[in-house]
Amino acid sequence: MIKSVRFKNLRSIRDSKPLQLTDLNVFVGANNSGKSSILYGLLLLSMTLQDKDESMAMITATPEMDLGTYLDLVRGSRQDRKLSASIEFDKGVQLGALSFEKGSQASQVEGYASFTVEFEMDPQTMTPRVHSFSGQDERGKRLLAIRRKKDLSWHITGPAPHALEHLSVHLNNFVPYLVLHGPKPKEAIAGDAALRSIASRIQMSNLANRFSGMRYVAPVRERIHRYGNIGEMAHSELVPSGQNLLRILAAPSQRSPNDRTVIRELDYWLGRRFKLLKNVRLRDIDTANTLKSLVADDRHGNSAVNLAFMGCGISQLVPVIVQTVLLPKGGCLLVEQPEIHLHPKAQADLADLFIEQVKNGHGQYLVETHSEHFILRLRRRVAEGRIAPQKVRIFTVAKRGTATEITPHELNERGHFDAWPEGFFEEGFEEAMAIARAGRPSLVQEDDD
Repeated sequence: MIKSVRFKNLRSIRDSKPLQLTDLNVFVGANNSGKSSILYGLLLLSMTLQDKDESMAMITATPEMDLGTYLDLVRGSRQDRKLSASIEFDKGVQLGALSFEKGSQASQVEGYASFTVEFEMDPQTMTPRVHSFSGQDERGKRLLAIRRKKDLSWHITGPAPHALEHLSVHLNNFVPYLVLHGPKPKEAIAGDAALRSIASRIQMSNLANRFSGMRYVAPVRERIHRYGNIGEMAHSELVPSGQNLLRILAAPSQRSPNDRTVIRELDYWLGRRFKLLKNVRLRDIDTANTLKSLVADDRHGNSAVNLAFMGCGISQLVPVIVQTVLLPKGGCLLVEQPEIHLHPKAQADLADLFIEQVKNGHGQYLVETHSEHFILRLRRRVAEGRIAPQKVRIFTVAKRGTATEITPHELNERGHFDAWPEGFFEEGFEEAMAIARAGRPSLVQEDDD
């Protein structure tokens, strides 16, 4: 799980300061306040580390997601500004023991418990490159740090400094690893140099694996297709906009952490929990079982209705449910506006979807929302004792001038904020007061009559 994040010069964020995360993290604020920036920062790191092109320091666009260019991401679109990300995980990880010679004392290899990477624009190629990287273990001990010097060579620091002069820096995306180079080192330090090189490769691979469980749901999802061609493929990954949905639902190998098929999970949530549909299932269209449609019985007695012809809210809700229940154990789900096109009751029920996953220890969730009903259900469940207040954190996001400020807020055991956030969903109260004020003259007139 990600324990804390910090971004500098990301979009409208000057410095987010370290944001302590928990299991369920909710970001609220006005339009264009920068609510999605933290999600995009994490998505940027994940997209980069999961890309097959290891030569790219930063991947800003894939066929499924386009975050723009480096200049779109760096604050003020300033070419001379550096963009940085600092991530701390909830715990370190022991990656094994290495020894250079048989019978020698083994060295423990620890994974990065935290790291900071700083990007800059290469003025020659006009592409982003790494300016610095620093990785630490869970005690804060530096495992490896590099910084680009004015002559573009690397300054390297870390354990076994006597061995570092025999190692050169290579990059796998933005994560460094060390390679032996130059004249063969003396026997006394050859083992340390080899160990440092191997350890850095293991640490690099482990860091990429830590982001492999990150998933993202886009704010606008595709409408469910009338039918889907399942074909020969057993399954594929559900992309942020909800594509490949029918293929995912048809794959028996795709199972939730509860060891239930996805279609069974979808039937449970749409039926028993949201109470929108019943008997959600896939129906064969052809005899070869390659064309399928998603159908369900509605609450008005209609049977086998194709979900493609139901309200837009259903199409927006289904990918959120599917991606949530498919999140691998220990994964992290980034969700934008899960409540879009949903009735207030369904918006509130969405909170229960995430709460149940958290209670079962299935993953970590970062949700960006405009829904007051979602927040109210979270607070209610905390007050009811259904989820511990420590497992929920709400962040208010606001613009101060041109810069985004992000403020964390804790809930107490009664579901209340210890300090009520300034401007937090005040619109309902203000509208009610305006109605009351507007109604006063008519009341006075009626009394006079």
